[in-house]
Amino acid sequence: MSGRGERGVALITVLLVVALAVTAAVGMAVRDHAQIHRSGLVFEQEQARSLLVGGEMVALRFLEQWPDLDALPWDACVSPPVPLALDGYDLVARLENLHCRFNLNSLARAEEPPLAAFAELVARAATEAGVTGGPDGETLALAVRDWMDPATDDPVYQLRTPPERSGNRPFRLASELTRVQGMTPELWAALAPYVTARPGTDNLIDRVRAPELLLDAVAGLPEEAGDPRYFRLSLVARLPQRDFFHCAVLDAPNGRTVIREFTACET
Repeated sequence: MSGRGERGVALITVLLVVALAVTAAVGMAVRDHAQIHRSGLVFEQEQARSLLVGGEMVALRFLEQWPDLDALPWDACVSPPVPLALDGYDLVARLENLHCRFNLNSLARAEEPPLAAFAELVARAATEAGVTGGPDGETLALAVRDWMDPATDDPVYQLRTPPERSGNRPFRLASELTRVQGMTPELWAALAPYVTARPGTDNLIDRVRAPELLLDAVAGLPEEAGDPRYFRLSLVARLPQRDFFHCAVLDAPNGRTVIREFTACET
């Protein structure tokens, strides 16, 4: 091979080595950048969780110290958005009085479950939303009660794909209603603003603030004694890379959190 040819081969070899080195360096830089980005997201997520739990504690303290939960400083069932600042970050909070909704778990009462009132609520909500073709209210009320009854396991759920079993326990979230036999997406959308899943089987309803449709549906029920106790807190933490959401159900008089989820609240 001539000297010129050898020099050409050597040059090509050098260029290949340089290209491989550059490729490796770029790959390492990309991996390092991705790792730094992931680490930043994890750090921000943990930071957001700390901020959101801090906001939750602020809301609990407010409710604990408020002298009369039946006379909160807003007229509706949901508070106006409340801006908070924690550790230099902005949060926005909303509190909702869950006694402005029908408690699905009241249908599990051993004595006098409000089946007729729930059936009326289903009928009125469906009519208002223009929903047709779903189950009648009485059938759905019984299906909800059976869903929570540990002694009842309707085989219709086992025939689903994939097979499942009924809840056999109280509702934790109202959206579990979508799994009850007969429920349709359209009927759930109509009912969602009027139902909740509070602990216990009481159906204490705020007869001053609750929506008119709900009040009409439960008009035949005797009023249950007591003051509002359960509130749902919706929080948004605004951090540099994105917003983080938080939803909690608060037992106000006892200063405790019943449910905590790092996600946006249901309807």
